[in-house]
Amino acid sequence: MSEMTRNLDCIPYDVFYQVASTLDCHDFVHLSQVNRNLNALMRNESLARKTVENNLLYTKEGQQATQNKSGYRKALGRLYDIKEAVATANPYSASIIGYGSAFLYSGGALCYVFNDEIRALDVHGASQVEHVLNLHAVLARVIPDCDPAEDATQLSLMNYSHGVLAFSVEVVERRETWLLAVDMRRKTEGGKGRLRLRQQLENKQRLFVQHNQSYLYYGTHSGAGYRGHKEWIVNCVELATGKQINEKPVQLHDFAGNEIGQTVCFGVHQDHLYAVSTQTAFEMEEVDWTSFYVWVCVAPTSNTKRVTLNRTWRRQHREGPINDSWSDVSLRHDEATKQLIILECRREWHKGGSENFRTYYVQPLPSPAEIMQSKHQGEASRPVSLPDEPLTKTLDPSSKPNYERPRKRLRRHYHPEYTLDPVHRQDFILNRTKLRTYNLCASAFIDLVNDPCPTPGSLIPHDRLRLRMVSRKRKCPIDEAGEEGPPHLLYRPEITEEDQEDDEPATDGSEERFESRGVRLWPPNNAPPKLTQLLCPSKRTGKVEAMADERTVIYSVNQEGLSSDLQAIILINFDPALRLPGLQRLDMSGTPDTPPTNTTAGTEQLQTENLGQDPPIFPLTNSRRANHKEPSVREEPAMHLHIKRGYWLR
Repeated sequence: MSEMTRNLDCIPYDVFYQVASTLDCHDFVHLSQVNRNLNALMRNESLARKTVENNLLYTKEGQQATQNKSGYRKALGRLYDIKEAVATANPYSASIIGYGSAFLYSGGALCYVFNDEIRALDVHGASQVEHVLNLHAVLARVIPDCDPAEDATQLSLMNYSHGVLAFSVEVVERRETWLLAVDMRRKTEGGKGRLRLRQQLENKQRLFVQHNQSYLYYGTHSGAGYRGHKEWIVNCVELATGKQINEKPVQLHDFAGNEIGQTVCFGVHQDHLYAVSTQTAFEMEEVDWTSFYVWVCVAPTSNTKRVTLNRTWRRQHREGPINDSWSDVSLRHDEATKQLIILECRREWHKGGSENFRTYYVQPLPSPAEIMQSKHQGEASRPVSLPDEPLTKTLDPSSKPNYERPRKRLRRHYHPEYTLDPVHRQDFILNRTKLRTYNLCASAFIDLVNDPCPTPGSLIPHDRLRLRMVSRKRKCPIDEAGEEGPPHLLYRPEITEEDQEDDEPATDGSEERFESRGVRLWPPNNAPPKLTQLLCPSKRTGKVEAMADERTVIYSVNQEGLSSDLQAIILINFDPALRLPGLQRLDMSGTPDTPPTNTTAGTEQLQTENLGQDPPIFPLTNSRRANHKEPSVREEPAMHLHIKRGYWLR
């Protein structure tokens, strides 16, 4: 018995299979590193397949392995490498991936505007070709009486999904705004037309677009509410036909919130549009206790006339004031179940104390099927009596207070940036924080910050862009130090006072504990100058736009030598399998290694020449010829193949 206790690999394989198949990629890899016997057991593809299906089925790697019915162990290893690289701020490469005046990064694809064209690049696939949309040709064909060579237009990239790019075009002098959706793939599926949507907009105020492979939703904050407030108006279009499904726009009555990304967010889940707001009403109540998420689910049907507002507990006001300048709210998907979740960042003064820091909160939402099931079952929230407090006596008939008993949060559903008594803080003001987001897969805060550094021989510091990461990991389930009770015992599930009063059992997962992995800044202060210059090619960053997903960070920044409307687009890559050609090996101790054999001898000369030109000239294929009808979308070598400016970091 003692031998079985000492050696996990001695337990029956059926029991080991059940245990190992419930692990995530971190625990799976760590367990395989215990000894040789366990390493041999964990190489079993059947065991890896079960682990992927249980916990990582909806990741990109999990989907690929499932489709190929092989490569499950490789998928787990790659996921582990990506998450560890993000959590420890240790990217694999950094490079200039293109030049453009605007860009959009979504679903692993980069769309950017360069020389009156939109170029689409599959970043996750490390593609060496780009699909190029000729804007002049498209606008002249689809917008009546529009001459792009003469008419001043303003372009905004709105959303990209499943090969279809949605963008708005404003004809300035005519004060017209058109919403277009174009299939950017070289060959369209099923003989469908390339133009999926052409719609002239009556109003463009706070325009948003969300779509998947089947439906496109767009809306504006332009509806007249019953109480004089502006409200959101939503339209749905079937991409296969380009026809609008709803006869009249759906107005989200009494749905407060107007700042996209700060107080309201939108997303498509299972062909339905979800809208979430952190504001309960248009006007604030003087006496209030509870804050809720207000959300709606709009179905892609023609009979949708009025949507139902739903409320989900968010927080108690007594938890402390919020610094709204740092607030952020978005919709994400869980990588294990693909369940839709609300991800919100709040910078709070905890319980009104002197310390304020950010915390990310996760709140799951029901699927459309679950919403319909609850409606059929007639589920309704039970009325809750107001608390017996002195403030309750100040209410009058016109008051509309919100109150619900506090709910218990699982620790996996919230991640504070610091502990309540932080020792080592490394913060940046909001003005110098160019990107702030959260990586759910790696449990990490990700910020792109401007951290100027002194310049030799100058009193004015040079701008420097760095990544700031704050991640955490699960603790060992054994309380070895006796933090919460007798040492060397398992952490106990958390039970609140309300649970004890109602005799309810502890929630599954409440025994989990987490510990911070600290604040990490990258690149370090002693990084090679070549790397810091690549990440910030100019003395001043200019206006920085940044986006990120689970494996990459992409941003645009000023670069000397470019025309005023162009910026360099930088890719910071945390995926070991995302290998762009033509990059040099950079020794992070400061001395670059010998360039790879596939790097030509004239690379440095090409880079120097490009930097001095305005705009830079690239040997790209130019299909514009006299008396030749130009295709709307053509395929060309990717711009990064001609730039060849970037480094492998490890």
